Amino acid sequence: MGMAADFDVVVVGAGPAGSTAAIRLSELGYKVLVVDRTSFPRVKPCGGGLTIKALQWLPHSVAPVIEAATKKLVMGVKTPFDEKTELFQSDDYICTFVVREQFDKFNFERMIDAFVDFEENSGLRNISERSDSVELDFGSKRITAKYLIGADGANSVVRKILGVVKNFSRGFAIEGLVPYAKLDRIPDAEFFFGYVPNGYGWIFPKGDHLNVGIYTWDDGVSLSKDLLRTYCRSRLGIDELDHIVGFPLGFGGRRFVPTSNRVLMVGDAAGFAEPLLGEGLHNAIKSGRLAADAIHSAQTNVGLSGRAAYRKAIDPIVADLVRCDDMKKFYYNNMDGIGYGALKFPLSRHALMKGFAAGKTMLEITNQFMLSPFFSPAKPKSLQEYLSLHQHPGAAA
Repeated sequence: MGMAADFDVVVVGAGPAGSTAAIRLSELGYKVLVVDRTSFPRVKPCGGGLTIKALQWLPHSVAPVIEAATKKLVMGVKTPFDEKTELFQSDDYICTFVVREQFDKFNFERMIDAFVDFEENSGLRNISERSDSVELDFGSKRITAKYLIGADGANSVVRKILGVVKNFSRGFAIEGLVPYAKLDRIPDAEFFFGYVPNGYGWIFPKGDHLNVGIYTWDDGVSLSKDLLRTYCRSRLGIDELDHIVGFPLGFGGRRFVPTSNRVLMVGDAAGFAEPLLGEGLHNAIKSGRLAADAIHSAQTNVGLSGRAAYRKAIDPIVADLVRCDDMKKFYYNNMDGIGYGALKFPLSRHALMKGFAAGKTMLEITNQFMLSPFFSPAKPKSLQEYLSLHQHPGAAA
């Protein structure tokens, strides 16, 4: 008979994936410990676009930390000869925006409210998996649990120690902040392709500033502060950005297959960021919830392993990543031709905006393309509460 575990589940990483998993597990009655190398609040580089589909998977409303919401999106393409832009507009909200430092802190506090134990510890050295438990070696102490969830991001220590994610790759982004006080107008949210090889520049409005960044899914492309400033100067007329930072994104999830009954990888640690637009928050939050539910299924169904339960649960995530990866290859290789032509096509534009507002994945939007006129907008609690708090002339427009 094995020794009693210290916890039912240890979660390494207290970001959106880890906190979502921990809250769900605690609600289901499990004793959970979350370990992170830093305490909260912490600076977390991220564009902070929180889509409607991501809001739908959160275990609580995050209205207090939403800084803006939009029904508009500028899509642009820069070619060697010119720049082309199209305004995508919806009758309903398609995305909200948060500052990750505030967003992560808010989720962390909700996690503590859910009676989840937390420990700040950056000394994870080794992980030993047994038939009925997992042991984590932190050097000065050892912790045992029935299950381990690896939620520690693109630079995951859990992944490196265990080698449980094959075909993992990284994308990269650099961002900075532009205070509204430096601008004579507040622009719409935008994605502008072509400023970066195999990537784009973005502008996201926040409460008192713009988040401006550049992104590439290609780890062979080198990004720089100068390239970020060039994009900012071209789009906003200034190149003065505050707090410039870079961050990696975890890709390769289209080939992710769980290999362990006791260790479940989630979010960027599993390569679940989608490469077409580089969105990571949705799949981080979603996979955290699914990992928690898979553990509960394995614990309550005789003969069902954690690996089998999780593999079945994440099939929709993997299928969507396959679609996004295939679209990425097509779009970026044909950006100034048929790719941009597809964006200009009114039915395509309408389907995308209706799909975003309905909280649908790219796989769902493309598979149900002809049904898009009948998509109903999703109204997550976070969005409803944000609008009730902030709705005034010009707000969230």
